[in-house]
Amino acid sequence: MSRINRPRVAEGATISGSDLDARFTDYSQAGALDKANHRDGSIDLPQVRGEGLITLNSAQGVLGSGVWDHSSVQSIASSGSSPPTLVEVGAGATRLALGGLAGWTLNDGEVLRIYWDIGAQCLVSGRPYASGTGAAGILGIDDGAGTGTFFDITDCAHCWVMHLQWDVTSAALTHWLAVPGQGDYQSGTPAAENNANQAGQSVISAWLEYSLPGNASNGAVSGRTSKPQVWNGVRGSYFNALDTGDGPVTVYGLRMVVSGIYHPDFSTSFNQLKLDHVVAGAGQTLELSQGQIMALHQRMR
Repeated sequence: MSRINRPRVAEGATISGSDLDARFTDYSQAGALDKANHRDGSIDLPQVRGEGLITLNSAQGVLGSGVWDHSSVQSIASSGSSPPTLVEVGAGATRLALGGLAGWTLNDGEVLRIYWDIGAQCLVSGRPYASGTGAAGILGIDDGAGTGTFFDITDCAHCWVMHLQWDVTSAALTHWLAVPGQGDYQSGTPAAENNANQAGQSVISAWLEYSLPGNASNGAVSGRTSKPQVWNGVRGSYFNALDTGDGPVTVYGLRMVVSGIYHPDFSTSFNQLKLDHVVAGAGQTLELSQGQIMALHQRMR
């Protein structure tokens, strides 16, 4: 098997049938799908090579206190008051420490890239978002009886938020702050965070409810159906590039925190996620299992 060294497709380039045939021939060789050849077709490596970046440091660790098969989970209760309690994913056991006592020092022109994933399942008891509760996102649907009556349904926009924090103080990892571009959802009553401050988070849908087909438009009287939430994979990423004059910044550790339940809102001139106190309670919880968190420290050549 020979080393595949065919140039990657450039942005704006056209692809013909002969191009595809040639690529197929490359990978038809015995053993061609090895690690060296296959990684050149990955999503990230061409970007890294194209920018001429060098990886200075890397770290990877487990995220979450449960296990991958969901037999043991971390259960997080929804917040009924502001500011919401920020619950650490993994309860402090799965923080990603960087570089020991020295940490990772980011200088001008360098970048910190962080990726995470975890299993999540949202539980809800009854309909805390029903008409009359005062919950956000309640919609009225014609019941199809022809009498102008309606039944209520949620817009399904409620969500949990998992966001990234770092410690830039010491390797003791006792002084956590939201990473630049990300807020901590600690301001306001109810607490809220503008969309402009949501650069390092993952949003997890809290529930799903829908009306049956044929309702109203075909005159079929029907209510709504709640679809049980199952385990889903939650992923996210964050990038912090230091421009001239920004650095140096020494990062000692990373962690993820969770709070909720939030609903989209518009305040003055800002779109935001606002805590919905009405839907809090013992029946509304988020379960997390096990995932991973990875960090890369890179610079230009």
